[in-house]
Amino acid sequence: MEEKIIGVDIGGTNIRVGFMTRNLQLVKKETASTSRFKNKEEFFQYLRQMIERVDVNREAKKIGMAFPVPWNEGIKTLYDSTNLTLLENMSVNEMRSYFAEYDLYLENDVNVIALLESDFGAAKNSRNSIYITVSTGIGGGLIVNNSIYRGTHGYAGEVGSMIISNENKNHFSLYSGTLESLCSGKALEDESQKLYGKNATTKLLFENYKKGTADAIKVVEVWVDYFSSAIASLMQVLDPEVFVLGGSVILNNQWLVEKLIEGTKRKVFKQLIDKVRIVISEYGHDAGIIGAGYITIKN
Repeated sequence: MEEKIIGVDIGGTNIRVGFMTRNLQLVKKETASTSRFKNKEEFFQYLRQMIERVDVNREAKKIGMAFPVPWNEGIKTLYDSTNLTLLENMSVNEMRSYFAEYDLYLENDVNVIALLESDFGAAKNSRNSIYITVSTGIGGGLIVNNSIYRGTHGYAGEVGSMIISNENKNHFSLYSGTLESLCSGKALEDESQKLYGKNATTKLLFENYKKGTADAIKVVEVWVDYFSSAIASLMQVLDPEVFVLGGSVILNNQWLVEKLIEGTKRKVFKQLIDKVRIVISEYGHDAGIIGAGYITIKN
């Protein structure tokens, strides 16, 4: 019988749990909103229930778990969990205690997708790539020579913290002017609510952009300017072969990619203009679950 594995993608907005085969075929999945939980005990008990529901026959022995926290193998305590504060200051041993009967593999949530896309997806023919997710927040994963590059302290790839402007918007980030504070899904929703009322969504903002509404056009143009500046900076510092973009903002508005390509080409060295490659994740909305499962095999 083919080995079965569990992939757990813990995000700032949702938890996604998947039951899959060793060849990464997703058999069953379940999603829950992270906002429903008041504390980590409640959170992890419910997560166990989700795992039990997708694997009713208890076939899986391994769990790959990805979460929005800087990570390397030497980390003993989780820090800087800005998009899911209930994980802040939690010990890794305590997290493992909730899943004692499983082999548990841990990794940063964006790194698992970066590796998956590098090995099998949109960057599979490249040795060096950068994956960026644009969802509740913004995160990145760096692949160097087909391996995750974590940096000295596990913070490599935290592209959402890049300071790209002196714009005074610091309500989603530790510092003002970061890529995350200006270009994340939260930031876009905030701009939409300023324009269209407290119940407005990012979707409404983009709908008005497509209708040619001037105020929506201005917001999107500024977003493209900021985001393409970040990509141009990353390209000229790290020189990857390809950028792979994912996350709900990109996956639901794929037309943004062409605008980012155009914006980036205006900001890089002349010799790099025809080398700007920005593509969309091949694994789409399930990338986090599948990537989390994949680390149980890769390791």
